[in-house]
Amino acid sequence: MGNTLSFSVTPSEQRRASLIEAVSGIHVDPRGRADAIMTIVIASIYVFDLAAVVYMFFNRNYPPIRCKSPILMTGVLVSSAIWFLGELHINGHVPLGDTPWNNCKAFAIWMSALLGVYTLSSLIAIRIFGLIRVFIVGQQFRGRGLYMALLLWAGSMLLYGLVVQFLPAEKTLFYVPLADMCNSTKGLQAAIFAVIGSNWLVVLALGWYARNIKSSFNEVLESAVGCFLIFLVLITSIVMHYSRPAFPLSAGYRIMVTCIDQSSTQIYWWIIMGVPLYNCLFRRERYLREWTRKLMGDGLQKEYEVSDPGFSVNTTLVGRASNAISMAPMPSPRHNDSHRGVNHLQTPIIDRATSTENGEPISWPQLADYQQANEPPSSKHHIRRW
Repeated sequence: MGNTLSFSVTPSEQRRASLIEAVSGIHVDPRGRADAIMTIVIASIYVFDLAAVVYMFFNRNYPPIRCKSPILMTGVLVSSAIWFLGELHINGHVPLGDTPWNNCKAFAIWMSALLGVYTLSSLIAIRIFGLIRVFIVGQQFRGRGLYMALLLWAGSMLLYGLVVQFLPAEKTLFYVPLADMCNSTKGLQAAIFAVIGSNWLVVLALGWYARNIKSSFNEVLESAVGCFLIFLVLITSIVMHYSRPAFPLSAGYRIMVTCIDQSSTQIYWWIIMGVPLYNCLFRRERYLREWTRKLMGDGLQKEYEVSDPGFSVNTTLVGRASNAISMAPMPSPRHNDSHRGVNHLQTPIIDRATSTENGEPISWPQLADYQQANEPPSSKHHIRRW
């Protein structure tokens, strides 16, 4: 029995299904067209993702992209792709046979559980932790803070993986030739769900702590979406493993589980990167001006380190942008928009800062200091601390 995807049910696959039904009485949907179509569709999406990542790195110094942490977001896609390969194995989409695919611990533990979903949830937690460091603690997320977060993720993953790796297969995970699938013990399943569940609790706690962050570009919403998607993946997996432990034998259930898992990672990635990538491609300079003005208007120059046309951006996980940016001054409001809830405290300050009392222009590098000195106390932006 090989491990080649087929758009038709092969004779060996039909024999396998008939044998399992005769021995266990469980109905088996042979692996064939539906599994092959799902695999090709998801693989095609990852090809598109790869093109987006390449474009992202070619434009990594574009500030709206750079502030989204392109290195971390690349890690999210890589871990998702590894998870997909592991799911092809553990959810029963591909024949295993006498091939390296029947190495159950490599695919189910390392690729699916640890380098896949555990790493993905850890990267989401690290991103939220970085937002807390920047917006609440007021420190840059680099150096010791970043290294400690990465060390905690890598150390916990290696500890769990090595323990499972050296335990006997009959106590953890083993290959069943009759079913051409891997079978895991109840204890291992509970341990995996406990590890991933504890990681989700960390994401939830960090997201709750960061709920009052004052930010300009939906960072808190992105964190909330990530927390919800991890919860969805965890609940789906727990329900399927305990209510229908033989779900990999059903084409509908195994495809549903894999599609929910992979859709979750795609939604999370594109919610974060979709807007800056689209605008970089189609509205590069215009969006950059809008993006910078929003920062200035929200009073978040310090957090993003934006002060002038040659500004630098302090991103959550990566350093400063080096591009010089041309930005026109913001126009003063010509009528009263107070009934619309528009805050005029910031815009007039920016306009007044462009000239002195004598009418001489003030250079942009002096703008941030001028604004801080002349800003009324009532218009200060404070970050509520939890």
